[in-house]
Amino acid sequence: MSVYWLTGEGNVGEDGSLCSAHLVTRLLTSRNLQLTGRKKTDFLPWPDRARRRKTPQPTNGRALRENRKALLQLRADESVRDGFVRISDEMIQSALAHIARAGRKRAEDLHQVRVTVKRLRALLRLVRPVTANGYFRRENRRLKRIADRLARSRDTTVSRRTLAKLAANLPDQRDQKAFSRVLRRWVAHGPAPGRFTQEREAAMAEAADELREADHSFQSILFPAENWEAIEPGLRKTYRWARHQMLQAIRRDTEAAFHEWRKHVKYLYYQLQTVQPVWPGRLGAMGKQLKTLEDNLGKNHDLAVLEKTLMELPERYGGRRAVKRVVSCLGRQCKKLREQSQALGRKIFAEKPDRLLARLNKRWTAWRG
Repeated sequence: MSVYWLTGEGNVGEDGSLCSAHLVTRLLTSRNLQLTGRKKTDFLPWPDRARRRKTPQPTNGRALRENRKALLQLRADESVRDGFVRISDEMIQSALAHIARAGRKRAEDLHQVRVTVKRLRALLRLVRPVTANGYFRRENRRLKRIADRLARSRDTTVSRRTLAKLAANLPDQRDQKAFSRVLRRWVAHGPAPGRFTQEREAAMAEAADELREADHSFQSILFPAENWEAIEPGLRKTYRWARHQMLQAIRRDTEAAFHEWRKHVKYLYYQLQTVQPVWPGRLGAMGKQLKTLEDNLGKNHDLAVLEKTLMELPERYGGRRAVKRVVSCLGRQCKKLREQSQALGRKIFAEKPDRLLARLNKRWTAWRG
């Protein structure tokens, strides 16, 4: 059975904006295409990862990615303070470029700006123990305001995509009908494309102003410590807290606990990227594991947000019977993701903080010469 994703324009909606009421979204099968006044070519198959062709990369694509990655890492010949200023400025200027450019890929621009804000918060936490408390609280609040504004646009788009992707892989016809009904109602009750775009662009403009102020503030940051002493306390705290939150999530098994774990996994992931040149092999491999873990925890959170929204207003999104069936499917997916996350987390955080940081200290000394 082939499942199709339909919009009135005959595409998936690459920019991630919501479809309006006349751009009705439906799930159809190849045996039951009611195409009154339409051609079959108006419908495009939902992308299948297994069949998707890989886009040819330029021969220097890997080199460009490595250069971009190196810009966000500390260098052996610079002070930690200078590295912090350089890396934060590089990230902010990149985010401002994404905000300033106009185009159809605004969903990707929004994503890149949100990633920048997360990286900046992780970088700020890395040096938190050696900066003034007032400075940290002020700048962290600023970055959180940006993240909260941008999250509203992101959550709206992701919930729709999550519903559509799950619906495309359901073997049970009753589940298919339930998802189809909920998906149609979700689109019908979503904000109009014009309003969605206006709100997103307003959030991006506000983010640009805040980021410029943050960049100016970061340029004047002062550290009372240097070298390993400037980052060791922050890195230790992040690793220890991520490990602690894993144990809490496993014990409590709640969405709130897993979401809190995810935030600290993300902080650690970005911090280890910053210091990766100190121990490329070990930290590179650990970074890949953390990225997989963060992705799983992120998917779990997206499903939980969608489930909460549907349960709050079931009549709005297709009725209690359809919503109950959809929520049941979401629950099964969440359980699977949490089990995978627990297994991977135990492997990543098997090493205790003191031992890991002691080994990193030796590597740092050798790296700095």
